Amino acid sequence: MKTIQRWHLDTNAPYCLHIAADARLSSTDYRDDQIWEVLPGSGESPALALQTRFGGRAGLVSLVPMWLHDGRSIYQAQVYARPPYLTGFAPGYLRFEAALTPHLALQTEYWVMESHAIGIRYTLANVHSEPLDVELNVIAFVGLNNKEQRLLALPSSEGAGALSLGTIGNLQPVILLEDGQTDANAPSSPKLQRTLTIPPHKKITVRLIHAGVGSINLSVALAQKWLKSDWEAAFAQIETKAEAIPQIQTDDEDTDATIAFAYRELVQSFLKATASLPYPSFVATREPGRGFNTNDKGWNGQNPTLAYLSALGIAAIDHKLAEGVIRNYLAVQQNDGWIDSKPGLGGQKQSTLCMPVLARLAWGIFQYTEDTQFLQDVFAGLFKFFKRWLQADLDRDKDGLPEWQNEVQTGYVFMPTFATWQAWGGGADIRTIESPDLLSYLLSEAKSLKEIAYYLRDAAAEKQIDEQITRLESALESLWNAELGRYTYRDRDTHLTTGRIDIISDARGMDELLPSEKLNPPNRLVLRVSGGVNLQPRMTLKLDGFDPNGKAISEQASGEQFIWAGGRGVYTSLQVFSQIDRVTFEGLSRVYRVDVHTVDTTRLDLNALLPLWTASVLPDHMNTLIGLLTNADQFWRASGVTMNSAQDADFDPTNANGSGGVWLYWLTLMGEALIESGKMQQATELVQRILRVQTSVLKANKRFSEFYNSDKPEGLGEQTNVSGIVPLHLLMRVLGIRVISSTKVWVGGAFTWGQPVTFRQHGIVVERQEKSTTVTFPSGYSTQVTGEDWQEVVDSNV
Repeated sequence: MKTIQRWHLDTNAPYCLHIAADARLSSTDYRDDQIWEVLPGSGESPALALQTRFGGRAGLVSLVPMWLHDGRSIYQAQVYARPPYLTGFAPGYLRFEAALTPHLALQTEYWVMESHAIGIRYTLANVHSEPLDVELNVIAFVGLNNKEQRLLALPSSEGAGALSLGTIGNLQPVILLEDGQTDANAPSSPKLQRTLTIPPHKKITVRLIHAGVGSINLSVALAQKWLKSDWEAAFAQIETKAEAIPQIQTDDEDTDATIAFAYRELVQSFLKATASLPYPSFVATREPGRGFNTNDKGWNGQNPTLAYLSALGIAAIDHKLAEGVIRNYLAVQQNDGWIDSKPGLGGQKQSTLCMPVLARLAWGIFQYTEDTQFLQDVFAGLFKFFKRWLQADLDRDKDGLPEWQNEVQTGYVFMPTFATWQAWGGGADIRTIESPDLLSYLLSEAKSLKEIAYYLRDAAAEKQIDEQITRLESALESLWNAELGRYTYRDRDTHLTTGRIDIISDARGMDELLPSEKLNPPNRLVLRVSGGVNLQPRMTLKLDGFDPNGKAISEQASGEQFIWAGGRGVYTSLQVFSQIDRVTFEGLSRVYRVDVHTVDTTRLDLNALLPLWTASVLPDHMNTLIGLLTNADQFWRASGVTMNSAQDADFDPTNANGSGGVWLYWLTLMGEALIESGKMQQATELVQRILRVQTSVLKANKRFSEFYNSDKPEGLGEQTNVSGIVPLHLLMRVLGIRVISSTKVWVGGAFTWGQPVTFRQHGIVVERQEKSTTVTFPSGYSTQVTGEDWQEVVDSNV
């Protein structure tokens, strides 16, 4: 493993040591994917502990080496002459170095062969002038149902000591120690052991295999298979694949490590194709407590916001993995163009129409792959998907501005105008609102489709798409509110942007309520019912009043039409009222309370800035939006760009009791928007802010988080969620490097990192500085380029 980058990371460094099968090299099992974690250890804790939970089937399973030498046991990290530190890593692989004594060095390598097997190779090096004797004992622990499970010694298997970990759910895992034996002196707590004599100035290796399938015999057979395999050849493959992963060297090793582990987590998030999807796909949280996916639980499917981050990030590493994400979406496309939001490897579907971001994603992937065949294969399906979003059932008022059909479609259900599941949320039904974010997505899709059509020389499609771009740009511009000086939400039917009016507060649900409230401008009503228990009450809502034309109207809704969560129900009126006279709830008892207010479409959140991402806004609008985005009192916070204006009453930097936090998908979109607007310095600062936070969190927690506190270095949400790794695509755009192959690279854009950066991939070395960029190819050919224009650099020796 000479070409794998060498590190010296101790327990104070930023790292994440989960280890899982690399789908590029290994077989993976979506239903039973066993993921492990290595704990190097510190102080009194065991050193080099390998742990798992078998996807929740066990409380804890741990394998720890204990070394006996010169009458003393070496088990705790503090007893090592030099405690373990990490020196190398790749997807599915970890390497540590340590010293048992001043004369006895230890290298420990972990390799996941497949979803059901993991191996350890211990290499002991004697630097003394005399032979040294050491005994290895493998201590296994299984915690199951709040108690320790007894282990079972097995007969020697072809010269290897064997130990059964017992029955763990539907598994009967075993461990085999090469040329080892079971300790016959401890039948109640058996362990594997082997005595080694290391000659002076020599090395000895010993291997340990864990295999876990449905029976002891099958587990032993699987372990033997991998014990007999050619490990050197496998490690050579790991090394070769690692060359495809970018190595980025800044002036800060902690930052470099954070970026490197982000790449590793991204690659490890992919699993091979299944009977449900024809191409490999990613999962959000591949960690020891996950991976056991039965019919009633498991990972979610291809979330489009995570697909955008993951596919663009992996495109720089593995072209086919990135393209497969798009191909998976198209594999589930219906005849009318509909594509589900979350098609999954386990056959999952969300039954909502996917966010319109797939054409932009495909065009972005192409920038890394330059694979014309890919564009030819996917263009028709992506165009069909785009046109599905323009059909009448998604545009109730038929004005060319479709409406979201579900908050879940947006990828973020905490925008304060809506947030119908939250007590603090505005509660508006998103189906009744025309939104600048949806128009921005559609416009971006249209522009990406036009680029693809132009590249493929499809003049007819290009003309058709051009017409849609003109319509969408006009539609988006209609959402600019001159009074507020920004893009806003507006009512679907009245096309008005209106503030909130509180009509009824904390009234008894059993009473007839007679507000007789005039509404100018006319608006919809948001009605909240709270109290009682979590059971949905049987009730009927009746509203009486006048429409905007002064005509008497009535509306009726059952309890099933409310959205219920946490003992609260929310409903948005289907009709717009210029006056509300009577509100009655039939079937509610005295324990229920009622609140009524109008829909507030004036609140400022990040969706108002998303038009920047389209690169289609007017110059004056662009400057205004950039001003809002980079305003520290609005969105530009210590950790990056937050989701909600900090001036909003329901802003919460933790997203716990309000809207906020820094989420990497939206940070990426805003970073791209800044780049498209010619603001590279601000885009660079944005990446550097979140990198500082992620490095701090990774140091403290040894895990990335789903999202981050807007105002301080704190990881929030689900830990080990790949949604929260470094925004790798945005990082590459900021650095201005795009490697196509070992003989071709693109470089360009203003370089505003502040310090030189060295980039390595496929044997290519790119050194970027403020005034110049040097590219050196594996053949030895080197050239220097200057200027900010993007330039294609090709190895002239090939």
